[in-house]
Amino acid sequence: MYGAILGDIIGSPYEFDKGDKTRDFPLFGKDSKFTDDTVMTVAVAEALMNAKGQSDGQIKAELIRSMRQWGGKYPGAGYGGSFREWLKSDDPKPYNSFGNGSAMRVSAAGWLYDTTEETRRAARLTAEVTHSHREGIKGAEATASAIFLARNDHTKEEIKEYIIKEFHYDLSRTCDEIRPAYKHDETCQKTVPEAITAFLEGESFEDVIRTAVSLGGDCDTLACIAGSIAEAFYGVPAALMTECRKRVTDDIKAVIDRFDAARGRAGGNAVIESAISEFKAGKNEKNFAAVLEAIRVRMHEKGQFFIPCRAPQAAVDMIDPGTVKVGDTVTAKEELHFKLETLHTNDGKTWLCAVTSENEMNKCRNEHPLSSICTDIYEFLKFCRTAKEDGVVINPWGEYFTLSKDAIKLIFDFDKPENKIYFEVGDITKLRVDAIVNAANRTLLGGGGVDGAIHRAAGPGLLEECRKLNGCGTGEAKITGGYRLSAKYVIHTVGPVYRAGDAKCRDQLRDCYFNSLELAKKHDIHTIAFPAISTGVYGYPKQEAAEIALKTVSGWLHGNPDYGMAVVMCCYDEEMKKIYQSAVDELSAGKDKK
Repeated sequence: MYGAILGDIIGSPYEFDKGDKTRDFPLFGKDSKFTDDTVMTVAVAEALMNAKGQSDGQIKAELIRSMRQWGGKYPGAGYGGSFREWLKSDDPKPYNSFGNGSAMRVSAAGWLYDTTEETRRAARLTAEVTHSHREGIKGAEATASAIFLARNDHTKEEIKEYIIKEFHYDLSRTCDEIRPAYKHDETCQKTVPEAITAFLEGESFEDVIRTAVSLGGDCDTLACIAGSIAEAFYGVPAALMTECRKRVTDDIKAVIDRFDAARGRAGGNAVIESAISEFKAGKNEKNFAAVLEAIRVRMHEKGQFFIPCRAPQAAVDMIDPGTVKVGDTVTAKEELHFKLETLHTNDGKTWLCAVTSENEMNKCRNEHPLSSICTDIYEFLKFCRTAKEDGVVINPWGEYFTLSKDAIKLIFDFDKPENKIYFEVGDITKLRVDAIVNAANRTLLGGGGVDGAIHRAAGPGLLEECRKLNGCGTGEAKITGGYRLSAKYVIHTVGPVYRAGDAKCRDQLRDCYFNSLELAKKHDIHTIAFPAISTGVYGYPKQEAAEIALKTVSGWLHGNPDYGMAVVMCCYDEEMKKIYQSAVDELSAGKDKK
């Protein structure tokens, strides 16, 4: 599906003849976004996977359900008028359309079946639920057939001959002949042949997309159709797959990954495998950087690696292969320690191993009696940075990639923010940061204000972990997981109850900020959000507390110039934000006097 979605995203800024009909344009910009083409491509793919092997009626019912569900999720994606009415209808019926919506959304049908007959049947069903005109059905079948032939190693000439013979499209014109007079047209008759021609003329995946967009008109759909065929013929460059994943939502990525898995690929890690393949084909800095970027993106998506390991003999002995079943629970009589598999190279270095997919893991099992554990890529690479080994080899029993500690550092450094303080009005529990700071009480068992809000948002798991910490002293800081929060961690610190003129009170408030930052650094946290500690029921004057907070945080950042820490001072209202700004002005004025 990457090809169709990328065509949509890349073509979207130039739709309605907004471009100047050239191949020379930036592939991505601020207006490059997915539209209805992507949403319906995903909806159809999900439906075909859900209903594979079922009757025509069942497949159609699932298509209608899925398309309406996804259309409801993304109501502003740019649907045509008739389709919008179909989405809202209490009794959705086909409306005899020959619009190109049937062809733009059909790509999954070209991949999921083993014969042209099955492929065309599925494509026909995806069209008939809305685009029941014979031209609408023909556009879907032609597109899916071209994808099927392309992925099964047919030449472009063979694909062209099949499309002409079966669907009677005019593919005699070149893109140079089409381009001058071509205008925006949303019919299958005036887009599918043009998109197929762009595919036939293009010399690479990217060139196909550029050629399709250069025709003008409904160019996001032209590029979507052409891109779907080009993916099957050329594959998609890893850098473009990575960029695609950055520009779609998590629910869309989930369907892409499921679709890849249905095709026998590595789910979300297919982007890493593709990048490694390109690096093996051409070992240059660009391809090396593409592998690192693919890994970085998968880290952000909470992707996982399989980690090969050797099970202790005690674990092997306690399992009876003849009786054990999936889901059975077996209790060990002793503590079990799994040993991570390592490789030794001729230069005397030792490497940990990581595997991108079950298929890659099976290559390992064919040679070695290894088990595996599944872990977050982020957590594993973070562990690798301090492990005694020299780095990690990804897919060591297949097309492998050696990731040294220096390369791992590059990945983490890319995400390292600038040392800076930000001010944001809002709910601290909803901020997307690595850690939020909880202005807790000494018991750490929850309370009022921000403390209670954080516990409610995080759920009962937070309280259970806090019970094990045995409280916290004033000015100290302790860390827990974030549980249901967006933040991965919660740093709990206990602010002082205000006592006018008490220097110890000021020192304790300073310690809250300083110790929280030190604890964050210890856990490799680079984005952190603070509430205005002690300014609620503990009574600390807001202006004075803000000055202490900013002076302490600024001092810490100055003392750690290369660490990379984005600090968000979360304000519960605009008044508090103004107080922080006033404190900034006071501190700046003080510096100017010096």
